[in-house]
This record gives sequence, structure tokens and C-alpha cells, in this order.
Amino acid sequence: MKKFLIVSLAVLFTAALMPQSAAAAVGVKGGLAMSNLSMSEAPGVPLKSLKVPVAGFFYGFNLGLFTIQPEILYVRMGARLEADASNWLEERIETIQVPVLLKINVIPGPISPMIYAGPYGAFRLSAKEVMTIDGVSTSSDIKDQTKSTDFGAVFGGGIEFKLVAIRLSAEVRYNLGLANVAVDPAPGFSVKNKILMVLVGIGF
Repeated sequence: MKKFLIVSLAVLFTAALMPQSAAAAVGVKGGLAMSNLSMSEAPGVPLKSLKVPVAGFFYGFNLGLFTIQPEILYVRMGARLEADASNWLEERIETIQVPVLLKINVIPGPISPMIYAGPYGAFRLSAKEVMTIDGVSTSSDIKDQTKSTDFGAVFGGGIEFKLVAIRLSAEVRYNLGLANVAVDPAPGFSVKNKILMVLVGIGF
């Protein structure tokens, strides 16, 4: 949490120092995240994605051809192992994610396609393992098994609609985790996050 606060304050401080004319937009976005884990050793049961809400805010700096857009998002990472509807296990890692995106509006205008890419950092808030056996659920803390930070790359694209006073956007992005988030893994063993997001946003 301390690291998250430091990063959040740094993002907001940078935004406050930018001249108002350089701000492309400030706004909020949200949608659906489909989180999963990439493991070097496959478990006996195929991993399924967690389908969970994601939400946050962004601030854009217009640099002419490009826009630099830092964001702060709340998203759950993890995955699901499922034998059947009554027997399953979920790894639920609640995080704050801070992407910094370089965005290009491919065709400037009132309706503008966009593409973007950039790095992200993520900071764990909590980590739980929820298990259901024959319909009976139990939960345990697994913070000692997961690292408190993660980092990776973001790739995505979408479309913006520029109205009189607001900007609406719809986008799809993929987060590729580059860090091994397992604590003290065995030699050659790794666990990395991967997330597909579908988002809509409104900027002012």
C-alpha cells in the first residue's frame, strides 16, 4: 500500500505540473478484466480466467502526434482451477495497476481509431486462495506465496468519439506480465500474470 501511495502521488504531482494546454483529457474508465496465470509447469486441471470488473482513472498529456497517458486501475489478478461446478479453486490477488501508455490517434478527427503500448507496474493489496469442495467454501491468505509487486507490458487499441465537451472511448488491451510473482520458486518454475481487458471511458 505504501508503494501504491507513492506512485499515485507521483502521477498526480506530474499531472499538476503540466500546463493546462498540454492535457488531452482527464477521466474515468472501467469494464471487464479476464485475468489468468501463465505457469511454466501446467497444473493437472486447465486454468480458467477470472472474469472481474476493473475500474480507475486516467490523465492524458497531448504532445501533438502522441499522447502520454498514465492510469491508476483497480484489478483482480489470478486464475481458476475447476473440476466441476461444485469443486474449484481460485487465486485472487487484488492489485492497483499503474500503466503509462504512449497512445497514437491513427486518424485524427471526431471519430478516431487509436493504438497504444507501454509498461505497467502493479502493487498487491491482498492475496487469497478460495477453495470450494462439494459446495463448501474456505478461504486462506496467500500473501507469503506471492510477491507484492508485478510489472509488464500493455498493448491495445480502440476508438475515441470526440463530442462537444467530452470524449468517449472503447478499447481492448492485453497485459503481459514479465515478472515471476511466485515467492522462492523452485529452479525453472515461474508464475506470470496475463490479463485481457475490455474497457470504456469518458474524458473531460
